Amino acid sequence: MPRPVTIVSVADVPLIEQSIGREGQILAKTFPLDTGVTGVKMDFTWLVHGKGYGTPRHRHTFDQFRMTFEGVRQADDGDMGPGECGYFPEGVAYGPQHQDEAESGLILQFEGPSGIPYLTHDELDAARQRLIAEGGTFSKGIYTKILPDGRKINKDSHAACFEASTGRAMEFPKTRYEKPILIKPQHFQWVPDRKLTGVELKHLGTFSERRSGMRLTRLAPGAKIPAHVQEDAEILYLTSGSITYDGKTWKGGKSQTEGTYIYIPADGDVKEIATAGGAEFFVIMLPMLGDIEAEIKAGRRNAA
Repeated sequence: MPRPVTIVSVADVPLIEQSIGREGQILAKTFPLDTGVTGVKMDFTWLVHGKGYGTPRHRHTFDQFRMTFEGVRQADDGDMGPGECGYFPEGVAYGPQHQDEAESGLILQFEGPSGIPYLTHDELDAARQRLIAEGGTFSKGIYTKILPDGRKINKDSHAACFEASTGRAMEFPKTRYEKPILIKPQHFQWVPDRKLTGVELKHLGTFSERRSGMRLTRLAPGAKIPAHVQEDAEILYLTSGSITYDGKTWKGGKSQTEGTYIYIPADGDVKEIATAGGAEFFVIMLPMLGDIEAEIKAGRRNAA
């Protein structure tokens, strides 16, 4: 049975301070994202890394997609300027990041191809609060605790929160890529969609055996994407222009007050997307969700 689509204006999402013990400030708007697949969680967030924000060189057990809106994401393994994207694979070390000025953009954090469950920001923050209550401290991306016998524990702050939440040591998957992949969409060409008049695409990349990927989609003035049931899950973020959807006008933008987020689950019931003056989307493709759901139904994977 077709599933409903989630559409939200960024202006209607609360802005909160987010932390797992990194240096500096993160201000974030985390969008509602029920994947529709049992046990599979993701965080998709509009955020600001404040001036002075930083992380040590580190790695994760999950995948990340990023897009910069304003400012420059500054890191020793390469900067990302406005409109640029990146894929940060599970298990691959990156950073350190060091913001001389503020930077804003989008980030999706999600289960990587190895299948290690992803912990949400809320779960990690709850673990951080417990660790602080137990006498630990967080500074410059490092968790520290002095044990009763005087021994000191120093650990990456994310790893410490992961282990406190799951009760098991963090083990990193074998790397599929040597380093993060930084992408310059401004150097890609627009390719007309073969089926939809007035629709153009920039396919930015597809990664790992799960085929997660990114693209830009542009609609010319007067163009439409007809109503349909969509096979694979996608996240769309309206970065410019405006659309009409389900009888309402939705604005694009890149600030904390302008922009529209759309989540289409696998088998999503998509209504017509139309634009009078043109529109552009940043799109994340997530066929992995349909694949995982099929694996659960076939008994090849346990629902977490």
